[in-house]
Amino acid sequence: MALLFLTTVLVAGVPGALVGFASGLRGWVLVGTAPVVTFGVVGVAAPVLPKLGIAWNALTLLGVAVLLALVGFGVSRLARRWDGRWAEEEPVKPTWTRTHHLVVGGSVLLGAGIGLFASYRASRGFSAVPQWFDAAYHANAIRFIADTGDSAPSALKILTDPDAASYFYPNAFHALIAVVRQIGGFGVVPALDMANGAVIAVFVLSMAILVKVCTNSPALTAVTAVLSATVTTFPYDIQVWGPLFPLAAGIALVPAFLALLHRALIERTFGLLLTTALAGIGLLAIHSSVAVAAILLGGVLLLQHWITNRRRILPDLAAGAVIAVLAVVIGFGQISAFLGITVSSEDVAWPPTALPSDGFGRLLGASRAVGYPAWAAPYSATYPAWWFTVALIVGLIGVRKAKFRPLYWWLLGGLAFTVLYIGVAGYSAPLVRALSRPWWNDPWRIAALATPGLIVLAAIGVITFRDSLVTLYQKVTAKRESTERQRVLLPVIALGVVVVLFGALTRGFYLPRNTDRLRWLYLDGPVVSHTKLEAMDWLEKNVPKGTVVANDPHDGSPWMWAIDGVQPLFKVSVIGPVPPRKDGSNDAGVILNRLNDLDTDSTVRRAVDNLKVSYVFVSKGSVKADPMAPVAAGLQDLDEVSGLREVYRNADSTIYEVVR
Repeated sequence: MALLFLTTVLVAGVPGALVGFASGLRGWVLVGTAPVVTFGVVGVAAPVLPKLGIAWNALTLLGVAVLLALVGFGVSRLARRWDGRWAEEEPVKPTWTRTHHLVVGGSVLLGAGIGLFASYRASRGFSAVPQWFDAAYHANAIRFIADTGDSAPSALKILTDPDAASYFYPNAFHALIAVVRQIGGFGVVPALDMANGAVIAVFVLSMAILVKVCTNSPALTAVTAVLSATVTTFPYDIQVWGPLFPLAAGIALVPAFLALLHRALIERTFGLLLTTALAGIGLLAIHSSVAVAAILLGGVLLLQHWITNRRRILPDLAAGAVIAVLAVVIGFGQISAFLGITVSSEDVAWPPTALPSDGFGRLLGASRAVGYPAWAAPYSATYPAWWFTVALIVGLIGVRKAKFRPLYWWLLGGLAFTVLYIGVAGYSAPLVRALSRPWWNDPWRIAALATPGLIVLAAIGVITFRDSLVTLYQKVTAKRESTERQRVLLPVIALGVVVVLFGALTRGFYLPRNTDRLRWLYLDGPVVSHTKLEAMDWLEKNVPKGTVVANDPHDGSPWMWAIDGVQPLFKVSVIGPVPPRKDGSNDAGVILNRLNDLDTDSTVRRAVDNLKVSYVFVSKGSVKADPMAPVAAGLQDLDEVSGLREVYRNADSTIYEVVR
């Protein structure tokens, strides 16, 4: 497990750190933005390498990173003489002491540790199979890229529609985990589980670097880092809902991208402009809807810049134009692939799930689990996180202080997504659907986007409470003389007391609550249970190479590819009827709906032969709203079909061999 963790950290951090260092990034900015820049490297390379006949692996990822680092270093050196002329004059900020760095570093490690430990416990040591609808897609995408070396976003059409004329699915998340699998030979399940835990840790680091860059406050940075691992709504809820793994990774990296953008707008060095462009490509390559959210938040950042100093407008626009041009040039493969997709003109119409007041209360209390089916509602997460809500209220009281103003744009962006969430959760009006369309009109996704703003507001509340304690202590001890060392240590000690108190009141920074929440992603069934895994292992030993296993797309069987390398007929869960192929045939649909007519229907026998079906896998449990929904009509009553012979059975699964 330690080797998997180390490999994941190196793969996620080294390429971005290499490019960032060569481009002039240093210190916390270099460390905090390395993951999002790494995804930028993936976004640049993944669509292009297949066209050049180059396989995707660790060496090609590192090679592209080195190439981009050389570009960043070379052009930065050439443009260095102009960098100082473009820089925005800033008030002199105090330099952090070693104590500041240690406190912030410790806080980041604490927050990252909380998130990783919650994920570790919930996934039974990064070994449990994620349940629910989208999980098999993500797992099979990782397996496909790792096994074939084909990193083109369009190549993932093999999972859903091999005949699609145009197909695009942002695959940077899958491509990066595929490299982890290739390096260590790790299974897809542990590599994916570890990556999901690492996303929480990256979010902690990403939030810390945003606050550090905007405020230079060690205390606020440290508190933000800890709080970023405590809120159920994000990053925990969104990993379970769907599950939306790439979306969670993208949202986790948005603060780091905006930290780069903030520095780029002020310093305007070529290195910062280049890495910001790369980070933007990284967000697009992870999840296009996240890139839209980042652009909108960047627009709010620009507005605050311009309100603060109108002379920034033209220089900021020029810097933004350079970033956009660089993104188009270096990320042309990713952008052109994205622009080539056909987008449905229909909105997704999620039904309202809460009254506006209830939705607002759920968001402030980080209790989004209300509305889950009774069998799938984690007990602890159905109640508000009261102490987080208290921190939010205190934050509203203290936010007016001047030292928090550099983050007003971030808080305003969070407020905008909060209002949008309330609208989407409570209404189905056309205006609400139009505004929320980039996020599929989904209240869960929008709640996740609103949460980072709430986290910073809560952190402001913790600092405000700390300041009140310091003021109270100073009033009580006003007649006593204090040394300079005591005056310096007092805020640090007070902050430590407040953080420890918060940790005690929340039972370890809500660790049990969030672990409980994540466990619903890693249940032993109903989609994939240990008995289904035993049946899939049997398939691995017995299915002939080059043949296919007929299966129901909803019963967890698509996982046989990711886990055991066995090719299922349906590689992902599907919505609606099975579409016909380009030539008009629909052999897969015939098998799904009429396989039990094998003895009497020559069309069914022909479909089995055309698809090279050698075995049939039938099991209990489903990704549908009813977890015990019956299997597809064509896979029922197969015991009565003489053209199929039962060869394996356990409590959950039955396997039949096709009799030739």
